[in-house]
Amino acid sequence: GVYLAFFIFTPKNMRLFTFVILLSILLFSCKKDDSNVIVYEERFGEGMYIITDQGISFYNYLDTTAEVISQIYNFTNSAVIENPKKIKFKGTKAYILTDNSIIKTNVKTFESLGITRGFLNPVDFDLIRPGDRMFVIDRDDAKVKEVDLERMEIVSEIETGDSTRPISIVSNSYRSFIMNGGQLANYAKDSTIIVIEYRDDLVPLANIIASVEVGYNPNSAVITTSGSGSLKVLCKGFYDPSMPSYNIESSVSSINQYTNEVYSTNILSGIYNAQNLIRNWNNSKCYFTAEGGVYRLNPNNLNVSAVSSINASVISTVVEANVINDSTTTYTEMLYMNDDNMPNYIYKYDLDQAVFVDTIIVDGNVRDINFY
Repeated sequence: GVYLAFFIFTPKNMRLFTFVILLSILLFSCKKDDSNVIVYEERFGEGMYIITDQGISFYNYLDTTAEVISQIYNFTNSAVIENPKKIKFKGTKAYILTDNSIIKTNVKTFESLGITRGFLNPVDFDLIRPGDRMFVIDRDDAKVKEVDLERMEIVSEIETGDSTRPISIVSNSYRSFIMNGGQLANYAKDSTIIVIEYRDDLVPLANIIASVEVGYNPNSAVITTSGSGSLKVLCKGFYDPSMPSYNIESSVSSINQYTNEVYSTNILSGIYNAQNLIRNWNNSKCYFTAEGGVYRLNPNNLNVSAVSSINASVISTVVEANVINDSTTTYTEMLYMNDDNMPNYIYKYDLDQAVFVDTIIVDGNVRDINFY
């Protein structure tokens, strides 16, 4: 018996014995890990994403038989998303703005990939290109907060000024423009935008380089091809139906995006409470909401015309393809808008034919519409 024990534990057999044990442990561990891996189904991707106060819905507008899929984040992650506000996309990722956080998801599966907290009242954000960064507008903190998208952490904070109320952001290839939207009271108007330079020869930066005076209460902006690529800033003025004597008409300020020179500030005659300025696919037209409906703005001469009398607070455009046959495809620009009087309704409006073509009903009050 002593001799047999010695034979089994010779150095050569000991190495073989150890190898077998380690291999068994490895195989057992792999089998256990594989059984716990969650495989997410790729149900989403290209389509329309709708943010409401109840959650996030997906609608494949390219499919004429499609139906709205509600609560896609909650269903995928078995978790409730608190008070979502906006959604934007970069690559294969979707970023969701909530009451106090930014959530990163896979746009095809909508599985959660990370979350950033540390905000008081985030209201807008922009994905800075190139690089894995984001600027988040924290209205109640009067700051722009820079987020590292890889680590999903706040890495810097930029003050927008004492008592300012930043409300939105738009960026070109190396600068971001922050609209200080003012406060509700008539005596607390603001008329500035902040310019942040975020790169110089591809070196990441986050420096305020200018504060520019525009019209009263700037709230949204687009960069157009008119005027050598000027920045058009929509300023809502002041509007309170109970205090008509204090009302101030809305305006548009045109700014050189490279030098920050203000070319002009033009009053939009008879237009009050203008907000949500967007541009179409080729920069030939802009659209915005105001008291009395949705309006079209010519970015070259700043002429305004009415599109719809529906009072909306969310608008978005997309170009849709219509395949006639194998050799013919037509394209139509569609405007999607909510209805403040029926807050869970979205109307689809054919801008070429000037007619409504569809109605989409979702769960909750519509807050944002975006396309991937």
